[in-house]
Amino acid sequence: MLTAGEIAFVREHLEDDVHVLLLAADKYPGKDVPKCVRQIEGLRKIRDKVPEWFDCREVFIPSLLAAEQCSSAYTAGYKRRFADRGGSVLDITGGLGVDAFYFSKSSDRVIYAEQDVALCRAAEYNFRVLGAGDRIRVIHSQAENLWKNIPDIPEAALVYADPSRRDATGKRLYAPEQYSPDITLLQNEIFRRNRALLVKVSPMTDISRTLALLPGTSEVHVVSMENECKELLFLVKSPERIPGEPLIVCTSGFSFYRSEEIHAASMIEKEYDNPVIKEGDFLYEPDVSVMKAGAFALIAVRYGLKKIHRNSHLYFSDRSAAAFPGRKFRIREVIPFSSFNIRHLKQRFPKANISVRNFSLTVEQIRKKTKIAEGGSSYLFATTVRTNRKDIRILIHAIKWEETI
Repeated sequence: MLTAGEIAFVREHLEDDVHVLLLAADKYPGKDVPKCVRQIEGLRKIRDKVPEWFDCREVFIPSLLAAEQCSSAYTAGYKRRFADRGGSVLDITGGLGVDAFYFSKSSDRVIYAEQDVALCRAAEYNFRVLGAGDRIRVIHSQAENLWKNIPDIPEAALVYADPSRRDATGKRLYAPEQYSPDITLLQNEIFRRNRALLVKVSPMTDISRTLALLPGTSEVHVVSMENECKELLFLVKSPERIPGEPLIVCTSGFSFYRSEEIHAASMIEKEYDNPVIKEGDFLYEPDVSVMKAGAFALIAVRYGLKKIHRNSHLYFSDRSAAAFPGRKFRIREVIPFSSFNIRHLKQRFPKANISVRNFSLTVEQIRKKTKIAEGGSSYLFATTVRTNRKDIRILIHAIKWEETI
């Protein structure tokens, strides 16, 4: 860890150029400047991610990779809902320990297991200085050998796993059976002694395919923050297939079953052609958690909206839909995407926020063609509508609805 002098040095130089500090290491006798610099860089990574840890002067960051890969306070706090004050939690892929720390806020009995001994030592120290040392037991063990190494490990109400999603070369992995540990192989061992399993996978992972690999899943949670998908969580209640389908829960407040989406898609199949979008209509952009969950049709049915195009995933209506899980805009104009209009757009919109949905050009390509700078209060949605059995490209000029209230 760090000495009291090194802790003071790190906090004093937290905003300094680390390269300059390394070059001037001789000016600081008695200080392990490279170690302090690693600490400075690690603290910077968790400053906004886990502010409670950052604010504790004694917290030690054992590696930059651990700081990069750890959960944020928001996502770790979200997972507290799966813990039970009367039951224990077993985190079999401990890492930096942020998840175990937040589980300990909802459960008095948390076990942190990690195969890297340096991470174990740092976690044990950090839990103590953060005031959670009496609620978290640290075990040094590989997940696959945990019950063999510690045969008396108590039954847990919840086992949590956040497998490594990189191979030995650092390449990202997206298939859960390639993760380490492979939970698809380990789940039977887990359920011999424990009641529930919560698995975190890459936000890029296909939900349907993962459900096939974890057939006992009762809930899938799509966790988003600031309209960015952060985590996919699969709550497994049994290694065997259970009756019924899993509930899909979006952090935007939208929950559904896949059968509801299938039914909704069949209901609105005929509504995609010839949509009449006009000035004054409301435009809706669903939260990324809803889109990742695949509720493309159901969200239109639940909120009484029309879909602009089968593949556009933008929605509109002539009335405001209350509590919509996403962003809401008021349409000011629908502009055909023609060469003439492109040439004159910059005169009308020197600045604008541009988004594309089901469009042949990227945002960067549109900015290059139009010379429109980023920013301002106007929003331009480049999208496609289906008119008389033809796909027509349009720009929708809109402003955020909240700004007009």
